[in-house]
Amino acid sequence: MAIENEANGNGRVRVFQIVENLDNRAVEAWLVRVFRNAVVQYPLVDWTFFCVLPQAGEFDDEVRAAGGHVIHSEHELGEKIPFMTSLRRVMQQQSYDVLHCHHDIMSAAYLLASAGLPFKKRIVHLHNTALSLPTPNRIKTELLRGPMRQVCLKMADRIVGISEEALDSLVGPEGRQVGRDRVVHYAVDTKRFRDAEVDPLAFRNQLGLSANAQVVLFVGRMVEYKNPRFVIDVLNHLARIEPEAVAVFVGAGDQENVVRSAAAEQGLSERVRFLGFRNDVAEIMLAADVLLWPSEEEPKEGLGLGIIEAQAAGLPILMSQSVPLEAIVIPELVEVLPLAAKAQAWANNLQQILHQSHPSRKDCLARVESSSFALQAGVDNLIALYH
Repeated sequence: MAIENEANGNGRVRVFQIVENLDNRAVEAWLVRVFRNAVVQYPLVDWTFFCVLPQAGEFDDEVRAAGGHVIHSEHELGEKIPFMTSLRRVMQQQSYDVLHCHHDIMSAAYLLASAGLPFKKRIVHLHNTALSLPTPNRIKTELLRGPMRQVCLKMADRIVGISEEALDSLVGPEGRQVGRDRVVHYAVDTKRFRDAEVDPLAFRNQLGLSANAQVVLFVGRMVEYKNPRFVIDVLNHLARIEPEAVAVFVGAGDQENVVRSAAAEQGLSERVRFLGFRNDVAEIMLAADVLLWPSEEEPKEGLGLGIIEAQAAGLPILMSQSVPLEAIVIPELVEVLPLAAKAQAWANNLQQILHQSHPSRKDCLARVESSSFALQAGVDNLIALYH
């Protein structure tokens, strides 16, 4: 690629990534996934991760062992002046070529800290559509959103969205600039799905379910906008027409107790399993029967990585209108239903899905691997931002 030629002529390309911290969340997990491959394929790109949280992250040691650099902020983000001063001092310590900010419009603060420094390129990366800020004060958010958006638009050399809608949330559909704005989809490590050893019967036995249990899977954070409580309402209707239907929740969050209580109130506790955070999501998807994705529809999600992963697993999906349609790689595997249709309609759709034939898992995996969500495409597209 062009970056290899540029690096050969001008030395190494130093990229300064600003993230929350290197824990196993969607943004950081994707970035580390790309990093693992990029350090092998593009060794002349140097990676530094500046983590705005002081706490060590799950991937810190792995990144350092692979040749990356991890720096944790000395100050909390809420300590505005000390944080900005410290960040600018860190930026000045090395001759970084690229500043890559991963905090939506919060990236404006990092851009301001870089003012006057000799970065050759400044990138704002949008991973969501809400343009939210790390404060519970809604008035403060509304007052700051406009000015911070303008800082991003004026100081960034490139604005990147993980989807068309994520990009438009900042620049607007009429405000795109050729050469500045582009979409870079998340990369899925399909090797996990290709190499996974799965025994659906053993999975059901481990959870104390019957061999014939029809597993309706929820994957994601157990938080309000992901709407896990709705799964119980759907299950309540589905259980009346599908006696073997059960719901399995993978993820953690403050809504778990709400969901448990709802299941108990509706007499469904025996049909519900909570697995918490898991590292074997690929195997679980391969053992399940259908993925239920009922996220709230406003604001829309930036992408919905679990939707891509489910398609790689060949797992049928019933989802709300919260996910950008470009996430649908295999249309015959995905059903979209508005939340306004209510739980009974969702249950009826689930029943149909459970008894339909679907593309083979081998075919589904091949189609995802040939899409813009493939790992190699993700690596190349990210590195292309730096040349």
